Amino acid sequence: MSPAAMQSMTEQAQWVATDAGFAELCAAARAAGTVAMDTEFERTDTYFSKLALVQFCIDEKISLLDPLTIVDASPLRGLLEDAATRKVLHSCSEDVEVLASWCGARPRNLFDTQIAAAFCGSRYGIGYRDLVADAFGVELDKDETRSNWLRRPLSAAQMRYAALDVALLMPLAARQIDELEQYGRLGWLAEECERLVQDVLDRPGPELAWRNVKRAGALGPRGLAALMDLAAWRERRARELDRPKGWLVKDEHLVLIAGALPAHLDELDGQGVPAGIIRRWGGELQDIVDQVRELSASELPSALPPPMSRADGERLKKFRKRAAQHARELGLAEELLARKRLLEPLFAPEVAMEDCPEALKGWRWEILGTDVEALLRELRQ
Repeated sequence: MSPAAMQSMTEQAQWVATDAGFAELCAAARAAGTVAMDTEFERTDTYFSKLALVQFCIDEKISLLDPLTIVDASPLRGLLEDAATRKVLHSCSEDVEVLASWCGARPRNLFDTQIAAAFCGSRYGIGYRDLVADAFGVELDKDETRSNWLRRPLSAAQMRYAALDVALLMPLAARQIDELEQYGRLGWLAEECERLVQDVLDRPGPELAWRNVKRAGALGPRGLAALMDLAAWRERRARELDRPKGWLVKDEHLVLIAGALPAHLDELDGQGVPAGIIRRWGGELQDIVDQVRELSASELPSALPPPMSRADGERLKKFRKRAAQHARELGLAEELLARKRLLEPLFAPEVAMEDCPEALKGWRWEILGTDVEALLRELRQ
């Protein structure tokens, strides 16, 4: 696409702010069978992202949807859940989350150009601007990255920036599709995009929020029981108030409270827990602490497993090198196969006794299956 054609597309971007126009836009996308999309949202002082703009590009025509004026979001749900319509986005996990929150959709037939780039051998996690520069030699603006997208009216600079974010997604995807088809990897990409949707929309509930709290492993069984309840309380409260979790109580303060289990929370004032937390949430936190203090030993959770042994650490290091070698031979970004977070679950006790983690099944199993089976046999000995 020439610079002149791209400029014309962005200048002629259509502003859509009515339910009727929105329904027509989604119908046009489904009729075309493929649509490029992006979102702008705000999440600085809230738990839930606030959708501020949705960009569409259909047959080289760009439309900017104002969700702040839309009453009925169902047309977008229909579009996103239509398996016959390909939705092209870049690095779309946050887009999936905010769109699902807005219209209740569980997207199907997503094509993430960032993931596709990794399957084509580009740097893992490459940004849209770098990818466009590599593919087309076009430098996109960055000036509006930190704009306030909820204000109205949007400035001309904001609208141009938003339009550019979808202007080249379709030609970029077309190039990637050609390469993926050549190497038989379109199915791999589809599988990975489906897994992305699962990871975003099927996250564990508040009861498992403690798993994301750092230093949980430093606690004993009673402290761990307290952390489980405290983290679940914080998760529910954050959602209820629509405020960031750290705005209520930071991770480090949850761990301090869980470890101390004070008879009176005031005891922790000046010992690491801010007075404001005690003043604002002390009653609710104290109730949780008191309940945990009364639990019998049989009601406490088992201690968390110890850190990975040195021997397993060496096995993991060796396995990562083997996975990275497979990736290099196939021309994939190494992180698709060899990143630590993906392979560490292999060394969980329950895996060594049963089966490999879900993330290593499917297309990854085609590549790593023989190596995984050999590793699990070694761990079971």
